[in-house]
Amino acid sequence: MLEHTPDTLSLRGGPRLSLRTRRWSLSLLTSMALVASGCDEEEPLPPEHTPAKYTAKIRRTSYGVPHITANDYGSLGFGQGYAFAQDHVCTLADQIIKVRSERAQYLGQGPGNTYVGSDLAYLSLGVIARAEATLPQLSEEVQQMVHGYVAGYNKYVAETPKAELPANCVNAAWVKPITAVDLMAYDLDLTLVGGINQLALTIAAATPPVVGAKAVDKHAALRPQMPTLEDLQKLRQTDFGSNGWALGAERTDNGKGMVMANPHFPWEGELRLWESQLTVPGQMNVYGVGLMGVPAVLIGFNEDVAWTHTFSSGQRMTMYQLSLVPGKPTTYKYGTEERAMTSKTFRILVKLPEGSLTNYEQTMYFSHYGPIIAIPDSAAPQLPKGTLGWNTQTALTIRDANIENTQFLDQFHGMNKAKNLAEFKDVYATRQGLPWVNTMYADKEGNTWYTDATPTPNLSQDAYTKWFTEARTPSATSLTYGLYNLMGLVFLNGSDPANEWQVEPGSRSPGLVPFAKVPKLDRRDFVFNANDSFWLSNPAEPLTGFSPLHGLEKVPQSPRTRMNLITLTEQSATGASGADGKFSLEELKTAVFSNRSSMAELTREGLVARCTGRTTVPFQNMQVDISQACALLAGWDGRYDTNSKGAFVFREFLGAVPTSSLLNKGILFDVPFDPANPFNTPNTLTPAPATGEDPLLVRLAQGVASINASGIALDKTLGEVQYTARSGARVPIQGGLSREGITNVVAYGVTRTTLFEYSATRGPLISGNTGLSNAGYPINNGSSFVMAMQFTDAGPSANAVLTYSESGDPKSPHYNDQTQLFSQKQWRPILFTDAQIAADAALVETTISGG
Repeated sequence: MLEHTPDTLSLRGGPRLSLRTRRWSLSLLTSMALVASGCDEEEPLPPEHTPAKYTAKIRRTSYGVPHITANDYGSLGFGQGYAFAQDHVCTLADQIIKVRSERAQYLGQGPGNTYVGSDLAYLSLGVIARAEATLPQLSEEVQQMVHGYVAGYNKYVAETPKAELPANCVNAAWVKPITAVDLMAYDLDLTLVGGINQLALTIAAATPPVVGAKAVDKHAALRPQMPTLEDLQKLRQTDFGSNGWALGAERTDNGKGMVMANPHFPWEGELRLWESQLTVPGQMNVYGVGLMGVPAVLIGFNEDVAWTHTFSSGQRMTMYQLSLVPGKPTTYKYGTEERAMTSKTFRILVKLPEGSLTNYEQTMYFSHYGPIIAIPDSAAPQLPKGTLGWNTQTALTIRDANIENTQFLDQFHGMNKAKNLAEFKDVYATRQGLPWVNTMYADKEGNTWYTDATPTPNLSQDAYTKWFTEARTPSATSLTYGLYNLMGLVFLNGSDPANEWQVEPGSRSPGLVPFAKVPKLDRRDFVFNANDSFWLSNPAEPLTGFSPLHGLEKVPQSPRTRMNLITLTEQSATGASGADGKFSLEELKTAVFSNRSSMAELTREGLVARCTGRTTVPFQNMQVDISQACALLAGWDGRYDTNSKGAFVFREFLGAVPTSSLLNKGILFDVPFDPANPFNTPNTLTPAPATGEDPLLVRLAQGVASINASGIALDKTLGEVQYTARSGARVPIQGGLSREGITNVVAYGVTRTTLFEYSATRGPLISGNTGLSNAGYPINNGSSFVMAMQFTDAGPSANAVLTYSESGDPKSPHYNDQTQLFSQKQWRPILFTDAQIAADAALVETTISGG
């Protein structure tokens, strides 16, 4: 009996044949052809061609910038993932094993069992499960980009021998194919960078107190250690800064919008920014930088709109202390009821020193707010030991505003495609997925817009007023005051339901401030931010009346914010925007790298007048010669350029002044901060006392003593002591510290990735405020993607420099090329149009397919 099949095939428009008939027919035709050709043996048919799922064109131009073009979003993601892997495969591979809780399996316990703690923390945060749930919720276009990005990354991994990988991961078993869930989990983790991500190791450190006889801990050698207070402070006092300017029709020479982007981010690790152009003809054409592993542009422009971001000063999480039920260390009081914590036991693999693998498991606990955590007692040294751990009376827990942020990728995809201000705002209103940054926007019509739309806990007015009052009232016994001032944490009574986040219509997730109530401002002159709050986004129209969890109002502004405001508002022949007060693109670029210091402009001349004629000044029972330092300050122009002499001395003088005295009346300034005149106060040097030693000269002597202790000569140029390490060579670096009032910030920071070693190393600190060691000031953080762009009648015109260069591979020619540009205050043109790209002498074009 013949078996029929519904599968049919039509050959050249002829009758439709079943697959079974087709096979017979092809066999017969093949036999006839063989007889006709005189062949005695049957030759196999060539395999049928299957079109590649993804195809993308990658055009690399000067400095290694990839311009990726594809006909669909899946192929666009494919090209981006492949090009990114060429530059940073090690970093993303490391991050994937982090979110998969596999670091201990591949890398061992880690110092202080940090890899064990990291693996447990990420299991507790459930990023993999959340990624599985989030992927189907993404828009179709973004799902396509995610899957394509993964396929492109995997293509690079598959075709690159492990022995040819960059030094950070050469021959590493953990460089392996990834899945869309893996990438999504990592992208979700990025949303937590401003919150619980910083405290991840405190989750694994939380174990319930032992009631009764203490059992022998057979796994003590693997148990994660509590991070130190210093480590937590480094993570909480993040190295993320930024300046962002959006200039409108009233402040530009052609009446169209301009954007200056200057994010201050790590120069190494997973939070480096990576530059690219993404184009689907007729649908999207966007240029800029994104975080690693994110299939989108986070800061940049398209033909119509441009934007930049700065890290928000608001709060992304709240910490709660729970009162426990006596005799029940996993049950807490909540109002008039008792609530049992939930728990999960997680098991991970740990590679032991001799190379074998062992299982390690630990039970983790959760309140209805989130995971239970433990932080060091040194955060509250005045209180009984164990206060901040998990004891029989209390436990700590935490809630993060981004834990349910499933809109992150669709947020940026919508911004990338927006054609005008209305569309751009609509993305914010409908997605509410921006995780931790302010936005400054400008467009070709000359509009500007500011918002801090980051997810913020929606405490009631009574709750946040009570917290804020206690947080600003000095007290030796108040944890609320101590944790806010030591670590910037919002600390609340979790057993009081009044401290719950309030649910309002219109918020992305229950308990967040809805977009309708976040700070935002439309202007036609300018908006800006430099990491102080939303309050003075434009001083002509202060924003007020918001919760302190969004940021602080009517408080002293940082020296860097003051320098930004001076630059944007001064109008004179020698001012940044000239006598007409309207910026040209060249004036904008000059302002970005002016390296002016607001603190130097306010104090240098007066300090020189007071030190002139003095030889020695007493400091710590020794006479310090300040005469050379004074002469250097007298000859210094107040700029932090690589060839500046005197900048080194002023830095260490200012480093001897308490930070509080930079912000208000004190050792340095006599006129206090005035909320009615916020960027001109404080001012005027505090007069020398009628008798006794001049406190300012004592601070100068302290700064000179610090330099002497470093073994570095006072008259070194800034570039001789401030540098970054590149392939064994020192590259002089311009710029300065935020506390010096410099917009172009460079510094030394903690790298977020725990796997790779710092490329810049320094010895023991001599000055904590300045980062001085006997190695000078090695730089691995600060100005990153610096962009100055303007809309013109012919389209966007832009220049940029990626300070640490495009590739993280020391073997790449694009590992150091832009760093040299930055050192010399040089810009490169952004190539945006096809004609500009085609004309580039370094153009290399590749078409890749796969998937």
